[in-house]
Amino acid sequence: MSGLLVFAIVPADRIEPGLLAPAEGLPPGLETVVAAGFAAIVGTAPEGGLKGRDRGSLLPWLLASQKVIERLMARGPVLPAALGSVLEDESRVRHMLVCGQAALAAAFETLNGCWQTDLSVRWDLSRTVAHLMTELPPGLRAAAETGDETARRSLGAALAGLVAGERRRIQSRIGAVLGAVARDLIVSDPVEPEGVVGVALLVDAPASAQVDAALDRLDGEFEGRLTFRLVGPLAPYSFATVQIHLGPAAGLAGAHAELGLEAGAPLEAVKAAYHRLIVGLHPDLVPHGSPGDDADDAASGKGGRAARFAAVTAAYRTLQAEHAPVSLRRQDGLSPG
Repeated sequence: MSGLLVFAIVPADRIEPGLLAPAEGLPPGLETVVAAGFAAIVGTAPEGGLKGRDRGSLLPWLLASQKVIERLMARGPVLPAALGSVLEDESRVRHMLVCGQAALAAAFETLNGCWQTDLSVRWDLSRTVAHLMTELPPGLRAAAETGDETARRSLGAALAGLVAGERRRIQSRIGAVLGAVARDLIVSDPVEPEGVVGVALLVDAPASAQVDAALDRLDGEFEGRLTFRLVGPLAPYSFATVQIHLGPAAGLAGAHAELGLEAGAPLEAVKAAYHRLIVGLHPDLVPHGSPGDDADDAASGKGGRAARFAAVTAAYRTLQAEHAPVSLRRQDGLSPG
């Protein structure tokens, strides 16, 4: 069975008839699964899921996911699911919504009325290098121009340091200026030499106008040496992508048995059982040579303490996910200031 691919989660009252009607770019067979005041937008997952696929085969699904989220954003706030999030059936989707209700509600309360805008900042690298060359000692430049290999290497290293320092200075300044007007921001290094910085901005309507004004000020401050490109509005991919942790329901019985619990045990009982068992299994808590060492168990045909430790930990994570099936991932970034 291929399961259901989860694209996004929205407040249930934002779903209107015809919202997900077939249209160009949308994947076929979209459905909504509603529970606990939220709606998950799902479709049939490809056989084998999306995990581990190469970039080329992922691209159509990425574009389809973006189309779904664009359609939903026209009606209100959206929490995008991590690409490739698959649950086995509608009952597992409903379980995810019910048991993840508190985390989802908190995310919507924080992000409601906001969207993401992505800013990329570029420079003319040749012009920047020419400007920074004037800061190097004239003697070093002259020696390098005569072909002195040692001087050329020294010049190259010094210039690379100046370029990196100038990039950091601009990153810091842009982060400080935009951090004063955006609700939140994530600063990241560029991926190409002509790039200076990438910034994901979380903004609402008033902040959006303030961001435009801030970019005008920065453009003047840097005397037109930088190029600013804004893309948005977008769903808050960088600030709150839904990570779904639920595994197949078939694994629950074995996980309960591994921890010595009855089916449906509360989270407190799961934690207590795990901590009780781990005391006798964790390698940092059990002295080497104690009964049950892997070498002893291997000789007797038993699984070994390490294998038991792994099995208990896996069972704990399985049951923990039943009670806390979702988390919200925020992208890492550089310090904005």
